Amino acid sequence: MIDLTLRNSMRPGTPEFEKANADMSLLENQGYIITHVASMTVLNANPRAKHPDFPLQNQDIGPRYFDCVMSGPETEVVFGVWPNPPVGPVFRRGRLDTIGTGRGQYRGVVAILTDGTVIVDRADGSEQADLTSRFSSPENPLVQLMGGGGLLIENGRRVGTIDMKRKQLYGGNPGGLRSLSMLNGTHLFVGIRRGKAYAGITFGRSALSMQDDFVAAEFGTLVKFSSGGTVFFDDGEIIVQGQSAVGFGIKARR
Repeated sequence: MIDLTLRNSMRPGTPEFEKANADMSLLENQGYIITHVASMTVLNANPRAKHPDFPLQNQDIGPRYFDCVMSGPETEVVFGVWPNPPVGPVFRRGRLDTIGTGRGQYRGVVAILTDGTVIVDRADGSEQADLTSRFSSPENPLVQLMGGGGLLIENGRRVGTIDMKRKQLYGGNPGGLRSLSMLNGTHLFVGIRRGKAYAGITFGRSALSMQDDFVAAEFGTLVKFSSGGTVFFDDGEIIVQGQSAVGFGIKARR
């Protein structure tokens, strides 16, 4: 299992988790809408999945359920397949739902362990054995995971465009950090800062700008999930009705 640090994980019950919410005004003043995460649930509304969830649009936003619902990774158009499959793996109820399109082997993931620990890090494979080997332990098994996101910050440092092209497979010309899904626009993100998890949306930044902004805000890890028409986001105030069958339900810290 990977080492859990204040840069890549939020662990309930630790002193860092119990601290008051940090001031995110530095990022909020730049247009980021940020949720302070208390817990996360991976959602898969694909009707072919075992035990499919309700569609993201039909998840209840309110005190009994989720404070925020957002989509996960980009999806890929596949002829004759609907909904469009996610790029990365989806893992729920302690088992793999799908490896996705196979391009998420070394991209960013959000993993959730039995005790509620949230890990934001890099995958090392997308099969069930790969994911459990990296994120699970006998005393605290992996129960949920969503992969396929673009890892922008790792160990507090910017991830370079060569990594984005060769490992994370963001292709095109020029590709990498300047690929189409990384340009100025609407993006979703999940990150870790000093043992706390944050998630949210931005409407006018690029991946390069996000790296600058979140490194300045001392984030240890940042994963950029869907962009453009794939984005679904609902926090009860801001709603973006993008098309995606997979995502996160988030309970917020008060």
